[in-house]
Amino acid sequence: MRYAILTLLLGLLWGDSYAGGPWAKKKGEGYVQFAAYAIPPINRLSINAYRTKFLNRSIFDATAELYAEYGLTKRFTLSASLPLKIVSSGQEVQTVDPNQLGTNAFGPPSMVLDAGTLVDLGNARLGGKYNFFSKTIHLAAHALISAPTAIQAYNPNTGLRTAYPCWGFQPSLSIGYGKEKMYTYLESGMNFRTHDYSHQWVANFEIGWRVGKRTYLAVALDAIVCLPGQSDIPNSTQEVQTGLYVNNQNFVAFTLKAIVPVSDYVGMNFSLSGGLWANNVQQGPNIGVGVYYKWKKKKKSSAVE
Repeated sequence: MRYAILTLLLGLLWGDSYAGGPWAKKKGEGYVQFAAYAIPPINRLSINAYRTKFLNRSIFDATAELYAEYGLTKRFTLSASLPLKIVSSGQEVQTVDPNQLGTNAFGPPSMVLDAGTLVDLGNARLGGKYNFFSKTIHLAAHALISAPTAIQAYNPNTGLRTAYPCWGFQPSLSIGYGKEKMYTYLESGMNFRTHDYSHQWVANFEIGWRVGKRTYLAVALDAIVCLPGQSDIPNSTQEVQTGLYVNNQNFVAFTLKAIVPVSDYVGMNFSLSGGLWANNVQQGPNIGVGVYYKWKKKKKSSAVE
């Protein structure tokens, strides 16, 4: 049986969607967001595009993330994010109906890992964006550093992880166009990783429209492809039963977003992500909600004689 692939948008691989595009903050302006994302418990991985790998236990993955950006100059914006993750494997060992298996589906591994819950930091990130052209078309260069900031040691008895155990260095370029009622941008780059993890080509396309006076609705298409790609996760590894932060995770994913300002400074973001193609990634919808606050530099009032 062929399962619809609804995959996690791997935020830790690609930059935050709200930081995307070539537009820089003005000097002294800033933005802070607290967001939560979750993938409901599911016992399946997508491997090699449209195939399914069943797991012995259902895996739950949730993230609470603090993100901020600040305009250091009129063209350069600094950004940082710190995620706190909760991942768990279910107490019940899942059984698979043989009728569900076939050429596109594979049964769970013979080795059953322990159930468990892990609360730890994800990969903290520090980034910079320089807008070097700002006319009708906007162009910018980006740099993002991802650090292996998980605190707890990896437990092979559960196979649970909250972060990649490697550094990532991601340069990219973006081009965008925007006017009062719509915007669109394309961003692409490479994520170079340490500790024998595959390097990644990353890309993001987004287009959004203003609906009503303030609300924006957007559609995004994200892609990550490991270069060079490695073989599928072998059954002998613990990670095959979780799909959490393993090597050679690829995807092409589709996201619907809504940005709903409450005032000039406070608002909410909503997102729902689904995958079109994936490898070594959990099958399951990624649902997100966030609250943000932004501020602008106060204009100096002129003296009236």
